[in-house]
Amino acid sequence: MTHPTATVTLGAHSGGRSAGVTISPPLLALRAALSEHCRGPYSPDVVEFALILRIDGDITHWDLEGCKYLRRSFKERYITIDIFVPQERWQGKTSREIRQYFADGVREALSLCIKRLKKDKTPVDGERLMSDFEKAAAEYLKQES
Repeated sequence: MTHPTATVTLGAHSGGRSAGVTISPPLLALRAALSEHCRGPYSPDVVEFALILRIDGDITHWDLEGCKYLRRSFKERYITIDIFVPQERWQGKTSREIRQYFADGVREALSLCIKRLKKDKTPVDGERLMSDFEKAAAEYLKQES
């Protein structure tokens, strides 16, 4: 018997050392919560919901905010979306504020992925995915870094 794997993954590309140091604890905690609570499959045609945080920093910055660039690979069976985080959303913010911002971004990203799959007429259990995410978010937001 195979063990279920997390079908919602969260990667990050930080634009500099200070961004990486600041966002690392909330990012790792969110990854752990997603891994624990968001276990699929949520769709027979999608094995991974791959979310990527793009964190503006001193070296690299995208000058964007929110969810952009939703892409789907039918061959590789994944759907991915970038979540852009401007520097002012993490710099000088409390851990609680950063956590809330990340949770809101992931919520929006998953909603957009579900919407795209439905548009493609791909079977997806969006209600269960969002319910599982809300459990993960509740646990994540209770924690302190």
